[in-house]
Amino acid sequence: MTRALPITGLHNAWDLGGLPLDDSRGDTVRGRLYRSPQLDALDDAGWDALLEAGVRTVVDLRNDDEVRTTGAPAAITVHRAPIEDQGDAEFMARYGEHLNSPRYYPEVLRRWPHLVIGALRPIAEAPADGAVLIHCAGGRDRTGLIAAMLLQLAGVMRAGIVNDYWLAVIATNFHLRENPRPHDPWRSNRELGPWLDRVTGELHLFLDAFDAEAWLREHGAGELVAPLRARLRDAWHPDAGIEFSSRSA
Repeated sequence: MTRALPITGLHNAWDLGGLPLDDSRGDTVRGRLYRSPQLDALDDAGWDALLEAGVRTVVDLRNDDEVRTTGAPAAITVHRAPIEDQGDAEFMARYGEHLNSPRYYPEVLRRWPHLVIGALRPIAEAPADGAVLIHCAGGRDRTGLIAAMLLQLAGVMRAGIVNDYWLAVIATNFHLRENPRPHDPWRSNRELGPWLDRVTGELHLFLDAFDAEAWLREHGAGELVAPLRARLRDAWHPDAGIEFSSRSA
């Protein structure tokens, strides 16, 4: 069953359910957590589709200068939670050309742990009876960092974490053909293969050295581990005391 979320206006939207767990206990549960690009292009039908998918909480990772409008209905709570400061001249000088790959993930975690925790907290504290959607601008790299952390916490197999990012790269590249950006070029099929090898290799290197649970505990946010893990697994939500229903659709 596909994990794609087919909503007009969202070219790169995915359910983080349906990914294999590394403890042989099945897959992450569908319909609880989604990733996508910015929601600015959604019309009323698009927002209705998100509501139908169960979305009640949105975590927007974009910086202030990227935000144009929300348009979210009253039933959806939007949390603004940028995870990087692109006004940091030193950071941009060193990593500005790498913002389209996981190469800069360790630096974000080193420089701005409080911002990353600020993005994870509303996911952990979201009502258990509604789904959460996380997004940045393109839904690939900033969203990819938060998604990788959540999937690792849930115990998703490494191949599943990498495949989730791989799909986001493919979908973004397809979108860039008709919607080019100067800092993020569209790549032909011939160019895309080597690029995928490079960026997924960088993600592997990041995951080799990173432990999401240990990182959260080291930065004083260990209380987030259980609710973040529970959101993608068949478990009780430890804060709300409500059992998630297991859904395969």
